[in-house]
Amino acid sequence: MSNRILLLESGKEKKVIRTGNEELDRRVGGLPYPTFCLIEGENSSGKSVFAQVLTYGALKQGYLIHYITTENTVKSLLDQMESLNLNVTPYYISWNFSITSINVKGIRWNKELCMRFLEILKEFIKFLHEVMKRDIIIVDNLTHFIAPLPENRVLNFFSSLREYVDSSEVAIFLTLHPYAINQDLLIRIRSVCDGNIIFQIKEVGDQVLRLIKIPKLRGARKKIDSAIGFTVDPAFGMKIIPISLAKA
Repeated sequence: MSNRILLLESGKEKKVIRTGNEELDRRVGGLPYPTFCLIEGENSSGKSVFAQVLTYGALKQGYLIHYITTENTVKSLLDQMESLNLNVTPYYISWNFSITSINVKGIRWNKELCMRFLEILKEFIKFLHEVMKRDIIIVDNLTHFIAPLPENRVLNFFSSLREYVDSSEVAIFLTLHPYAINQDLLIRIRSVCDGNIIFQIKEVGDQVLRLIKIPKLRGARKKIDSAIGFTVDPAFGMKIIPISLAKA
């Protein structure tokens, strides 16, 4: 049986995506596949690290992944992942892992340019899945392209991807800075997605604590009731820590 498959108690098979981090997978129970998931958080909150850990875990399961980054070059993304002990280079060489780097520095992202880019991105996602046979597509980070747009354009983009995931067996993960859009629009975007994973930074005394909250994960094996504390560790990528210990 493929290690992408989880055998449920009912005898039915269901595909899941695991991060490869045993404690995180135990707490979350794996992410359903296919899915349309929004990963949100402020700068340095850990959302990109999570996307990279998720990528490595899914590659080890046999998924084919394309990673679109606006924050790294291809080389710097590979180097960053390797520095977290996420050995993705063999998957990149074998073409199981492909990367597109988009340089957003110095570009004035006005409404017309962003609208055009989102149309191209939608078609590119379809190409990645249908022609390149990618199972999982990650866009890190989407903020530059939606911040200048009117709400209806943003919602149309998310709704079209929602429809595509419903009609195709593919997983799409989008990362976003929530401060870039108003809260009413953010709530509507969350409602379109299957999953909503929120990363936060909390200061506890002289410590900086990173938290994962998963208020919504349609098709999940279990309900995640509480926040999950973690640190970024070169040996583990993400090291899950008890909240009580972090506050001590």
